[in-house]
Amino acid sequence: MKLFKSTFAFLFITLTACAQTPGIPTPPTPPNTNGSSHTEVVSSSSSSSSRISSSTSVSDANSSYKFRAKFHSSKRKGIENILTEALDGIQLRKRNRKLEWEILQGGDVLFECTLNKNRLSIFVDKELSTGKFNRRIKRLGEDLQEYISEHKRHTFASRRGNSVSRAEERLERAKRELENSIKNLEEVKRDNER
Repeated sequence: MKLFKSTFAFLFITLTACAQTPGIPTPPTPPNTNGSSHTEVVSSSSSSSSRISSSTSVSDANSSYKFRAKFHSSKRKGIENILTEALDGIQLRKRNRKLEWEILQGGDVLFECTLNKNRLSIFVDKELSTGKFNRRIKRLGEDLQEYISEHKRHTFASRRGNSVSRAEERLERAKRELENSIKNLEEVKRDNER
């Protein structure tokens, strides 16, 4: 009987201890993204004094890039100039006041840009295009978004001046980074020679 009580007490204590010991937590299952990421930016602006309103929407995913804009018709010529310069070399079709740029690859649409009176849409299939082309169109979208969201009706020439000054700033920054990289390389060479 004493052995039975001892065994029962031992089992009770063991089961109680096991019940109170927390198990190893299971980490939450991450969402299944299949390597995709998506960024969406929507902006709108309006000016009560000039009754100009605009909106832009950018969707940047791993597989595609989409840009949509609605703007006051007074900005159409400036947008057309930006597009004509940036998309030089890409097939352009004109239908009345509608402009369409398009690149096909094997029957699939790699790139498409459509400009109407007061609407713009851009599409890039990133799985068919190159990284260089994707960066080019993304920069174009950023320039268009900046131009469309501004309230004043400035000319494309002043935008081009802004682009030149930004390019000069990037060039100076790149020169500084190159100089720093050269210095770092020389230091590493000196350290390796020791």
